[in-house]
Amino acid sequence: MSFLSRLFGRTTPAPSAPPSRDVEALTLPLALPAVHAVHCHERTPSQLGGSPIATPDLAWPSRDGRPLAFLATIDLTQLQRTHAIEWLPPSGALLFFYDVAEQPWGFDPQDRDGWRVVYVEQPQGRAEMPFPSTLDLANQLPRQFLAFQTIRSYPSFGRDAISALHFTDDESGQYEALTLRPFGDRPRHQLTGYPTPIQGDEMETESQLASNGIHLGDADAYKNPRVQALDAGASEWRLLFQIDSDEAADVMWGDVGTIYFWVRESDARARHFERSWLILQCH
Repeated sequence: MSFLSRLFGRTTPAPSAPPSRDVEALTLPLALPAVHAVHCHERTPSQLGGSPIATPDLAWPSRDGRPLAFLATIDLTQLQRTHAIEWLPPSGALLFFYDVAEQPWGFDPQDRDGWRVVYVEQPQGRAEMPFPSTLDLANQLPRQFLAFQTIRSYPSFGRDAISALHFTDDESGQYEALTLRPFGDRPRHQLTGYPTPIQGDEMETESQLASNGIHLGDADAYKNPRVQALDAGASEWRLLFQIDSDEAADVMWGDVGTIYFWVRESDARARHFERSWLILQCH
């Protein structure tokens, strides 16, 4: 305190915090379009649960002799009417299967048979497939029809573009609210765009490494000499479908978690959806 301040009993006011920036305007150039899949009462060609519509020659995917649970049908014509995703086929459907009993995390290359994404074209003769007789009743999920809404998806705090903005605590709170606002209080089922991660936002890299034989559960995984050569390929992976825990659909991934299906863009264009990778994250 200066002599004059002591003499007149005044103190120098503390410098005020800088005003918060316009977080939405600042991050809008970073946003990517995405599609929110929401429950609806009308019958639609897309659904969570139920049983798949396919041709009779489709073999129900299994793991170690156990049929996988059927998670969802995404009708691509319905999807493309909502938002054109140029690396996906314009028609047909994607069927998603998963080992709901074991719930593999996708960190082990041996997890590969714990899920399956099947592309079905639109030939004549498609019909609802009956559940396999050996599929546990607990893995026969109730049908929830889906409608699609276009939303903006934003990078998470773990991405370099957001870290470089050096948000204040107040700005961080605003940004978190901005990223979650499109979903409201509904499950965060999403196609394409940025994921909404729970644990970390390195899933493109994790998909690239695990799908190429590197076990990510090993503490020394990133010391593997193959990692550097493989890392560049992480940029090829795209979020295909993010399926949230959903009480209405009777699915819970770990501790209120989310599963994320990823696919290389080149594989999607070539319709090799069987090469998709899955990552599970939970609280």
